[in-house]
Amino acid sequence: MSLKKAKEIQGQARKISMLLKAEGYTAGLIALGTDDSAAVNVFGTRKDALNIIYRIIQSLKDEDKLILLAMLFGIELGGKQKNED
Repeated sequence: MSLKKAKEIQGQARKISMLLKAEGYTAGLIALGTDDSAAVNVFGTRKDALNIIYRIIQSLKDEDKLILLAMLFGIELGGKQKNED
C-alpha cells in the first residue's frame, strides 16, 4: 500500500470520528481497512477506548479470541510448521 493511500484512509477514519463527536458521542473507535492496510482512529479517554476494545473482545466467539491472542503474540496459525533443526 502506498503512503498516499494510507494517509487517505486515516483521514477518512478521522473525519468519521469528528462527525460522531459532533453528534454527541464521547468515545469511539473507528477502524477502516482494505485488503492490504488498516487505519484506526480513537477518540475519548483512554479508559473509554479500552472499555470499547474490551467489549469487542467479550463479544467474540471463543475461537476468535484464540486467533486474536495468537496474532497478539505473533504465533502463525495453520500453514507449514517451521523446522528449527
